[in-house]
Amino acid sequence: MIKAVAFDLDGTLVHSLPDIAYAANAMRRQLGLAAVGEDRVGQWVGNGVKTLVERATVELGYSPQAQALFEAAYEENLAVHSTLLADAEAVLVELQRRGYRLAMVTNKARCFAIPLVRSLGLEPHFEVLLCGDDLAAKKPDPLPLTWLCERWQLAPEELVLVGDSRNDVEAAKAAGCLAVGLTGGYNYGEDIGLCQPHHQIDSLAALLTLAPLQEEESCPNPLS
Repeated sequence: MIKAVAFDLDGTLVHSLPDIAYAANAMRRQLGLAAVGEDRVGQWVGNGVKTLVERATVELGYSPQAQALFEAAYEENLAVHSTLLADAEAVLVELQRRGYRLAMVTNKARCFAIPLVRSLGLEPHFEVLLCGDDLAAKKPDPLPLTWLCERWQLAPEELVLVGDSRNDVEAAKAAGCLAVGLTGGYNYGEDIGLCQPHHQIDSLAALLTLAPLQEEESCPNPLS
């Protein structure tokens, strides 16, 4: 029986790419590099700030200065054009109503993740906000999920992770949790189906119709 649901942040609950792309291009310009499109930046997202900067400055090689430039630009434009994905808040509310415990498990650094979550009004829905720099390892390592299971005294099979990238699917499988892959996110330009999640959904609203999360077998989607 599923007792808790964990969500990734970027590309799963929030379309944050416009602001990330702005910061990445601000950094690139200051380093003498040409700006790139959002789609390209989207392929750099998913493994934390340092890895994003490494990917975004491959022409020059990573430097702490480049990361400082990115962080300064992103901090000033953290939630300018970032928006919730369709039905994100309604799905969280409905899952809470059904009695599930909710957590956010993101690779995003805490200094960026928490202000973004708060600015979009998501914080009250989560019991735990677990960020990429909170533990010794981040997704695809299973540590964030095993840590959460231990904190909530859950068996791994009682926890679902909903995410848009292979980092999420691999972490969930390694931890023994149920992996739900959301299409259309930031998965390095790849189809999330290639990661073979246990369930694949095309919208957050569809999460409510998955058999493991339904109150009854015939439970309709309240958002349809």
